[in-house]
Amino acid sequence: MLLGWCLLPRVSAQVADAIDLGPATRLLDRMNGALRSLDYQGTLVYLIDNRLETLHLVHRIEHGRVQERLVSMSGPLRSVTRERDRVTCVMPNGHPILVKSQSRRAFMQPEPIDPRALSDRYRTELLDSARVAGRETDVVAIRPLDEVRYGYQFYLDRATGLPLKSDLIDHRGEAIEQLLFTSIELSGTTAASPASADAPPPVFAAPPTDPLPTSWRFDPRPAGFELTMHDVMEGPQGAQIDHFVFSDRLSSYSVYIEGNAMDGFDGVTRIGAVHAAGRVVDGHQVIAVGEVPAGTVAAAVSGVRSAGDATP
Repeated sequence: MLLGWCLLPRVSAQVADAIDLGPATRLLDRMNGALRSLDYQGTLVYLIDNRLETLHLVHRIEHGRVQERLVSMSGPLRSVTRERDRVTCVMPNGHPILVKSQSRRAFMQPEPIDPRALSDRYRTELLDSARVAGRETDVVAIRPLDEVRYGYQFYLDRATGLPLKSDLIDHRGEAIEQLLFTSIELSGTTAASPASADAPPPVFAAPPTDPLPTSWRFDPRPAGFELTMHDVMEGPQGAQIDHFVFSDRLSSYSVYIEGNAMDGFDGVTRIGAVHAAGRVVDGHQVIAVGEVPAGTVAAAVSGVRSAGDATP
């Protein structure tokens, strides 16, 4: 979550003004500002399936853009660096993998979380207080209202607004994975100011995209998820891969479609909190992957059809 927030569509000022600005929403607004204005670094632990991993994160703002480097401190050496329109991954064998987007939208550019746009699929609430990394935090939950998406629980630093702990939660409120700072250091920055109770709620808008022409349709698809991006990537062997991103304004999943697939992946698999599902459609390998329940990615791939397929 710290390496990329959700993609949000445009929300009109009239709609935002009509939704009550509660304390949980004000805290999330403050978190959005802190993530885009503060430089910090620290040690994190990642917990899932009784497995614990230690990481070091460096977060910098350069000319208004977020730059991040995440390095594993336990197990095989791995790192992820995000800068402008590219993400570089260094794998345990030491080989770097560069992922670059050809889209006009900045690749993995974090966008704000706006709970005003989530009310039809999620419930946002202020829970309690807790100490994380020796600092006082307020706990804000964004809970899913059904079983086709996950939610989040953020522990927000009272002094800065930064999320010091993030839990991925299911519709029952149970944590699927946890990511938290054990220590954090701010570098020559000032704390984000608390949102004024009298200030109008900010309106967040994702930059517009020019969708590429496609010969694929996605019908039906999981409820509430809309196509937010279509990009064309180059695979390891030079093959062209269509990349589609579907979002409900908080959760998201990607669909990858590659041609000339013979005996491709068919079924559902899981790595940590990430589920993936695949099948072969008209000689193309189709894979859906995301931090969403297994049933969601399975439904996503089952709805992929070529444009000429008349199947309802």
